Amino acid sequence: MTRWVKSAAALSMLPLLWAAAPVAADAAQPVRTAIEAGVPLPDDDPFYVPPAGFENSPNGTVLRSRPVNTVAIVLPITATAHQVLYKSVDSHDKPVAEAATVLIPLTPWKGAGPRPLVSYQLAEDSLATRCQPSYTLRVGIAAPTAASTYEITQSLAALARNYAVVYSDYEGPHSDFAAGPQAAHGVLDGIRAVQHYAPAGLDPAGPVALWGYSGGGQATTWAAEQQASYAPELNVVGASAGGVPVDLKAFIKHNDGGLGAGLNLIGFIGLARAFPEAGIAPLLNERGRALFAASNDSCTLDVALAHPFSHLGDYTTILNPADSAPAELLYRINDLGKTTPRFPFYSYHGQNDEFVPLAPADAVVRKYCADGGTVAVSRIPFSGHLTTEFINSGPALDFLTDRFAGKPARSDCGKLPPG
Repeated sequence: MTRWVKSAAALSMLPLLWAAAPVAADAAQPVRTAIEAGVPLPDDDPFYVPPAGFENSPNGTVLRSRPVNTVAIVLPITATAHQVLYKSVDSHDKPVAEAATVLIPLTPWKGAGPRPLVSYQLAEDSLATRCQPSYTLRVGIAAPTAASTYEITQSLAALARNYAVVYSDYEGPHSDFAAGPQAAHGVLDGIRAVQHYAPAGLDPAGPVALWGYSGGGQATTWAAEQQASYAPELNVVGASAGGVPVDLKAFIKHNDGGLGAGLNLIGFIGLARAFPEAGIAPLLNERGRALFAASNDSCTLDVALAHPFSHLGDYTTILNPADSAPAELLYRINDLGKTTPRFPFYSYHGQNDEFVPLAPADAVVRKYCADGGTVAVSRIPFSGHLTTEFINSGPALDFLTDRFAGKPARSDCGKLPPG
């Protein structure tokens, strides 16, 4: 068994460790797992269908809501759990309805000011609504191919510090994986929605922090870069993002023919779906058309485990699709480093990351610094992609905790080697 297969298999088993300690919709209700409750797939759930005329609502408007039960890690935490359907816009600024799940600790907030909110971007990295957080957070062990389910172990540390936590379905109703503008809008409008949702008890002007790793770090960084222009009213005080594929071409070339080759395939499918005008479909050969059709409703591991060591060129009529004009258009739209977050930003990355090259992340940090940004940097020696998420989750949350406390942020600008 290859190292990637072993790692992915281990990840798919982690949700099986989830237990019945509840994050319940109502503390007085008996605990029921989502499986016992018969949770329907999102495509079969009328909750996700927006009401007529929703397109005319302001972005972030709550369209409907419901209390939910979620499946949680064994921790002495009790919280209310709500889902909201809210109005947002996709990468082409067309109206869409997306869902967010917000967890509110039952312990009263006793800190200074209103209760902070952490927007945690799970690494959905998938092509199907059954992989999105609003579903996987409810079903846990019933969604073993949704790799993001294990990340709840990281994010619930924020809940343990008595912060509210929101998880948005930032890929949107069509699961536009790797589409940067879609992710930014989905995250920021999800924050707007839950901060204005009265049962959550949050202050619309309260402090917010962004956090995510890998694909979730990509969405986090997109939201951080776009917040000032898209949602300037939000009081975002900091962001932690790790293992971020900031440069899609570098990511694709790094993984083509390697253990992470399946990640390239699922990313190309998601971007082709989000940006049909790029013209990826005409590049596909018969094998590529079959792959796109077969993967239309796939979660991360469905594709990643099935296609290690493959090449993008195996599925196209041209030898180097990563260098094609359609691909270059996708890079221009979806690469990061376009604008600089105007709040402290924490970048963490393993020096031996197998899947996400480090040099492009360093280049984006240098861009932020040159533009007057405040960036703290952690580069973990000898650490790979999966290990870095676990090793550095504590420091990532500590960074956000310090921002909530109003402490000055350190800047590591100038400490990185020149590019």
